Amino acid sequence: MHELTLPDPDDRHVLAAAISAKASVIVTWNLKDFPARNLLAHGVTSKSPDDFLIDLHAALPDALISSVRSTRHNLRKTTPSVEAFIDALHQGGLKKFSGVLRRNIAGLK
Repeated sequence: MHELTLPDPDDRHVLAAAISAKASVIVTWNLKDFPARNLLAHGVTSKSPDDFLIDLHAALPDALISSVRSTRHNLRKTTPSVEAFIDALHQGGLKKFSGVLRRNIAGLK
C-alpha cells in the first residue's frame, strides 16, 4: 500500500475516501493540494469542478443539460431566470461550464 502523502496532511482523508470508494477523480477547487504526482499511485486524478462539468457534458450532454434544468427548477426559495442562474454559476467559478450553458439556453428553460 502506498502512503497517503499530500501537501496538506489535513486533506489525506479526502484521498482515503476516494480510494475506499474506488473513485477515479477528486473534484475540488483546491487542486494545489491534490497534485497528480501524489494521486497517480492510487489511480486517482484531481479536477476542478469547472473541468469536471465540461468533461461530463462532453460525455453525456443531454443528461447533464436536463439535470441542470431540474436543478434550477428545484431551488427552494425562487426559480431564477436561466440567465440569472447561469450568471450565478459563472460568478461561483464555473466560467467554462457557464459558457456551455449559455450555448444551450433553450434546453434549460
